[in-house]
Formats: sequence, C-alpha cells, structure tokens
Amino acid sequence: MITLQKMRPEDKLLFVLARQEFLHTHQKTVLDICSSEEIRWDIVYSTAKLHGVAPLIYSNLRQCNSVELGIPQDIMEQFKLYSYRNVVMEKCKTEKLMEVLSLLNRKCIDVMFIKGVALDVLVYDHSWFTIKNDVDLLLRSKREEVADKDILEIWNLIKSRGVECGYFEHHDIDLGFLPINFLQIWNEAVKIKFKGYDVFVMSPEDMLITSCITSCTKRFFRLKNLCDIAEIINKYSDLEWETVVTKSKEYHCNNIIYTALLVTRMTLGCEFPERVINDLTVPSVKSLIIRCIIHNLNQHMSLSSLYPFSLENPLERKINLSVVLPYATYSWRQVLCKIIPKNRELFCKIL
Repeated sequence: MITLQKMRPEDKLLFVLARQEFLHTHQKTVLDICSSEEIRWDIVYSTAKLHGVAPLIYSNLRQCNSVELGIPQDIMEQFKLYSYRNVVMEKCKTEKLMEVLSLLNRKCIDVMFIKGVALDVLVYDHSWFTIKNDVDLLLRSKREEVADKDILEIWNLIKSRGVECGYFEHHDIDLGFLPINFLQIWNEAVKIKFKGYDVFVMSPEDMLITSCITSCTKRFFRLKNLCDIAEIINKYSDLEWETVVTKSKEYHCNNIIYTALLVTRMTLGCEFPERVINDLTVPSVKSLIIRCIIHNLNQHMSLSSLYPFSLENPLERKINLSVVLPYATYSWRQVLCKIIPKNRELFCKIL
C-alpha cells in the first residue's frame, strides 16, 4: 500500500478499514493514525456512507478499542443503526429478488447475477457489508426472443421490485460503446444454486473486468468499487491473469483495467503479478497522463471530493481531476461515443 502522508487522516483510516480480512496489523495501523493525528469522526462516518462501505467500516471498528481510538459514542451509534438498517434492507432485497427469480424460472429464462448481487453471493462474507442501489441481473434471452406479454410481465415486476435486468447484455458492463463479448461471457459462466434456484455467475476473470469497468463509472476512487476489486483478487488466488489482459485488450478497455488495478493497489493494497500492469498498457503519453493524474489525486484529494458537492456544504460545487481520470482512460473515439450519445452507434462501428 502506498504511503499516504499528504492525505487527510480520515481518508487514511478508511483505506485501512475498508477490507474483509482485518488483521491485527491493520488494527495497529488504525490506532497509530488515531494516536498521531486529530480525527474528524463525523467525516469518517459521512464519507463511509457516501462511498457505500459504512457497515464494513463499522464491523472493523468494532474489533478495535473505541476508547483508545477516541470514537465518540454517538458516532458508533450512527454506524450501528446504519448497519442494522442495511441488514433489513438486504433482507427485503433478497425477498424481492426471489419473486423475480420465481417468475423467470416459470418463463424458463436463464438469469445471471452480475455486479453487487454476484459479489454478495461469491465474494463478501455478508451481503450487508456494502450498500447497493439496486439488484442487477442479466437474462440469456435477447429481447426479441421473449414474447411481448412476457416482457411486459417481467418489466412490471422488476420495476416494482427495484431490480434492473439486461437482455443478454447490460449497459453497465459495455458502457454503451465497449465491444464486450457477451456470448463468451455466457459460455464461460458457471451455474450455481441460490436459495433453490439455478442461476449463472461470471467467471472470476469476467467478474474482475466488470468490477473495474464499474469502478471507472465511479471515478475509480470510490471505496465500494475498490473493495470489490480487492476482494475478488483476494478470493480468487488462481485468477488467470493472461485471460484478464487478453480480454481487456479485446474489449478495448485495457486502460480502464490498468487504472482500476493500479488505484486499488495504491490505496487498499492487493496482490497481483507486476507483469499485469505492464501487459495492460504500453509506454505512451496516455499512460503517463493517467499515472500523473492518479498520483496527484492520491496525494492531494480527499475521498469526499470525488463527488460534485461538499459534505459540509451540499450547495458547494466541486470540480477536480477525478472527473478527468475516466476520460483519460478512453480512446478519442470512446470519448466521442460518451459525450455524443446520439452518434454512439456510428462511432462504435469504427472503433
């Protein structure tokens, strides 16, 4: 993990606390930070909420001595209540998901768990550790292969249950312009049992690529997405990195994967072969620009500054390099696809 001397102490704490495997060495680091610097615990709590990891942070803080850390009791209570609330919310989401799975099962439509729901099942010890805005599913059938009456029935149910479905492909994965090979993803997917239903999940390599792409849409430094990437790598020690590199280049998203992995290693820390970073990109002006932006953000930003408003003053607007970083990973054609959606199909054909 990179040294974070120039970062706010609250951010240093969050980078140490945002992990499932919270060891004694991490506890000691937390204590050292709290002993040597003044901590704004209200900022720690509000930033953890903003970044979708407050329950995970609370779980790890409970393993520390709150008195030694100087955590105000009211802050711990807020963490506790927010975590309990997420436990209830996750239970409700699961119940709604089961209704959707029941309908899809009756329609004989194969379904794949993607993004947060897949990570909850395969990677995280508890689904309530992180905050998900919705449940994302991928259906094997293409829209034109499903009867109109079935589409209407599925749509009405998923809309009322807070579930987002993609037919065969999903816009959160291809961003509208990446040439993702969804047929290959489906062919390499693994069937598992979830509460009595057959569901598919991506291969670990596809799951990692997808999480890195999602991280790009959140400016790379969002803690929830960094945790997802780090925990996938920790979970699957036998990841086929050559496959990750090959597919990233095939999908024209190698700069995105390169940036996401580099940021994750620099902040939360994660182990992967050094050759991966070298293989994902070639020495160029673009890679130099990406590294310069990452270095600047890592040394001078605060986690709360990743968002276009201030935690202390919601009316205060912010513009910073975190807005630029995702665009630095795109090719110029991809930038055009991103900023001119009406011409996206035309530009994507010449990528």
